[in-house]
Amino acid sequence: MKRLLLVVVGGSALVTQRMTMRATPSSALRTRIRSQTKIKRTLVTLGRVALPSMIATGLGFEYYDNLSSFIQANWLDANSIKFLSSDEIQFLPSFLTVISLLFSILAGSAYSSLYAQQEAIYFALYAEVSEAKSLLEQMALVCAGRPFYRDALRAMRAYVKQDLRRLDVAPADLMARPPNEDPLEAIMYLTSVGVPSVVYETVRDLRQARGRRLGAMQRKFPRLGIFLLYLLALLELAAFPLLGAGTTISAPSTILLVQGALFGGLCGATTLVLRIIQELWRTSGGAFNVDDVLQTMVRGLADELDGRAERLS
Repeated sequence: MKRLLLVVVGGSALVTQRMTMRATPSSALRTRIRSQTKIKRTLVTLGRVALPSMIATGLGFEYYDNLSSFIQANWLDANSIKFLSSDEIQFLPSFLTVISLLFSILAGSAYSSLYAQQEAIYFALYAEVSEAKSLLEQMALVCAGRPFYRDALRAMRAYVKQDLRRLDVAPADLMARPPNEDPLEAIMYLTSVGVPSVVYETVRDLRQARGRRLGAMQRKFPRLGIFLLYLLALLELAAFPLLGAGTTISAPSTILLVQGALFGGLCGATTLVLRIIQELWRTSGGAFNVDDVLQTMVRGLADELDGRAERLS
């Protein structure tokens, strides 16, 4: 009897070791793929944010004196230059102050709104994934051993793959799908024929959580708002070469060099703010979005679904 027990325990340990050895390369491969994807997404974000900012800084520094000289040579006469060089009326400084204030207010409001939307998306995703895990556990308890259990798992996998992970599809398009294409509707039909089971309430809660997630991911800030922010930034930056045109005649070249450096820094900083706002405006595909967190949350759920499906086959 002891010998038989040792044989059984040894065989079980050997099987477990083999399964671990098989699973380890797969886990390492998935970890490597996730790391590469995260690095790639970070590089893409840097390319969309940092690179335009550096280009704007270089262009502003390089062409500031040329723009000021062009304005002085083609648009303004001597009296206009004298007017710009004086501090009596303060028309252009007042214009610059108003435009800068408007840009600061609108850019700050846009950033605050988009950041709050990202926060709401995180909360909605955590709630939905928790409900999805509860549904999977209830399906294992209620539906295991029944003929439709395989179909229910297939519908659950379709929900994770075609709905929960689809950050690239507009939320309105996901919500507009007919009921016969909704995996949660299929699970509800399979588990609630006749008298509704306890799974019905969990599916209902999961659908409500999905609605909150889709509502949080819906873009509230229109594309026109991004365009208007760029327009205000352009008006703000255009005032500086106009002010600098008054100093191109009598000022030494070192003054234009300093002004060009300050103007280049202002161009880069303004572009950086606009690009960060635009990254927050995107629903996926960047380091400022929920892609990495969502894939990490869903990984355990997807592995559990795959494992249950393999045990049935």
